[in-house]
Amino acid sequence: MPLLGLIGGTGDLGFALAVHLSKNHQVLMGSRNLEKAKAAVDEINTEKKNSEITRNLEPAENSKVVQLSDILILTVPHANALETVRSLSNGFRGNQILISAVAAVAKKGDEFVSETDASGISFAQQIKKIIPDSVKVAAAFQTVPAKVLYRETEIAADVPVATDTREVYESVASLVMEIPDLRPLYLGSLRLSGDVERLTALLLNIGRRNSLKSPTIRFPSF
Repeated sequence: MPLLGLIGGTGDLGFALAVHLSKNHQVLMGSRNLEKAKAAVDEINTEKKNSEITRNLEPAENSKVVQLSDILILTVPHANALETVRSLSNGFRGNQILISAVAAVAKKGDEFVSETDASGISFAQQIKKIIPDSVKVAAAFQTVPAKVLYRETEIAADVPVATDTREVYESVASLVMEIPDLRPLYLGSLRLSGDVERLTALLLNIGRRNSLKSPTIRFPSF
């Protein structure tokens, strides 16, 4: 069973993934500050009162998360994502999978926009250039409503996954399927990760303009 690690796991998505994934895995809840990670784990344990979560979820500094974990999930805001990965780049031990949950979204006036640099290269692609080649990168979880997931409310949502090989996709998909009512869908190579990262802005605007709470996506087949 792979050891899972959440880099910057003390935000909404980190909390949500920690609750679900620690029911079946050892999970390291990461933060730059160990005390913040400990406080996050204590908060989850107090609210959930689940013996599996209490046994499997451990606090750690981000640097330790990177060194020890087999599969890593980056859940920091896009503004800090690249700086965070650069600061940790020497700690990767290789033969790991890094799932970028970074969403390219920013608030401009009363709208949400997809914020990318002039190169048009996605955050996931930029992250791949920073870390060792032996670390495989995927993009996923950008469209999951984190607060709904944390409440363990019934949710039916698809999770598009962009990564360069089917083998890596299968590893990511197996984690997604451990969360009730989430369905992984293979989008294609990491070149398409920008499409996933931009979906968050689309969902937030639709929710705001149409009074929809926590909208997500589902792809029916007819």
